[in-house]
Amino acid sequence: MPFRSPTRTFLEPGCLVRLPEVAAELSAQRLLLVVDPGLAATPWPERARGSLLEVGLAVETFQEVEANPRAETVERIASAVSAFEADGVVGLGGGSVLDAAKAAAMLATNPGRLVDFEGRNRFSRPALPFIAIPTTCGTGSEVTWVSVITVPERRAKVSVKGDGMYPRVALVDAELLASLPGRLVAWTGADALTHALEATTGLVSNPASDALAAEAIELLWRYLPRAARDIAGDGEARRAVATASTLAGLAFGSADVAAVHCLSETLGGLYDLPHGLTNAVLLSPVLASHDKAVEARLAELAERLDLVGEARSRRAAAQRFLACLGEWLEDLEIPDFTALEVPEQDFDEIARRSAANGSNGSNPRPMGPAEYRQILERLAR
Repeated sequence: MPFRSPTRTFLEPGCLVRLPEVAAELSAQRLLLVVDPGLAATPWPERARGSLLEVGLAVETFQEVEANPRAETVERIASAVSAFEADGVVGLGGGSVLDAAKAAAMLATNPGRLVDFEGRNRFSRPALPFIAIPTTCGTGSEVTWVSVITVPERRAKVSVKGDGMYPRVALVDAELLASLPGRLVAWTGADALTHALEATTGLVSNPASDALAAEAIELLWRYLPRAARDIAGDGEARRAVATASTLAGLAFGSADVAAVHCLSETLGGLYDLPHGLTNAVLLSPVLASHDKAVEARLAELAERLDLVGEARSRRAAAQRFLACLGEWLEDLEIPDFTALEVPEQDFDEIARRSAANGSNGSNPRPMGPAEYRQILERLAR
């Protein structure tokens, strides 16, 4: 899969102040600012809105985006774009906000229901200019071409992908992470680690995505525990995890994710579980299930992270990486699978849906319903 990154990306603390400048470069005059209710209680939305108003731009705010955003919410945002006659969209928030706003920028110029555009390049008209400003360290959505949206009537998540859905500009300002609760830092950072590990162990990796993934993995490994303990006070860790999240997004955006996400998106669609949490819970056991298919890459990562220790073979080094990963996740207080309270009677349906996920073919080994069922059974013990 070829590497691509059409999004102009600023990775620097304080770069939120560039918002009026980049809006002007996009010739936007009327902007819809999309946030979520939790973020609305922080200074960031008003700071963004105020900076745009100061330079004479018109701004309206939509702040009703829920976690695991619904197709109906995307359609409401697109309607708000039309009613305000906006010529640009700004998403300020975590993955839910960025995915919803990104999809709405496309839907605003391509009439229809969100589900009409499920799949790849199903829309014909360019999306409105979209500026992405992440406020968590996990999404990567600020540099990808995909939005993952929940369709409640199907109890499923759908992916809307398109070459025209990349944000025009991403402002990755680590200072915006300072108000995050430690638990969310851990969950979203583990989501970013999942992006990077699945990108580099999957079948469609490439040299550029591997390099980006390796750097993201090293930054998260060294700094995420510190950031989770003191995101407000530890500026070095805050900057590192913000950078790592975007690097991981660039990695999987030009490769793919795999079985962790196939399961995680299924569980999120069925039970409305937090995406970062489900990825964090599933990451170590799913990677271990791939066994020899990921052995070489995990051994390389173990060496990069100075985890090899007494290991004298590639297999031993890979096993050492997996053991240390389990300890690392435990240090972040990631719960085990039983905490998700997934009913065992649903395992067959979960396995079937996971195997039908669009990213299933990127797995490092063939994965059908039986293989997913085996993972679920082991997790439930």
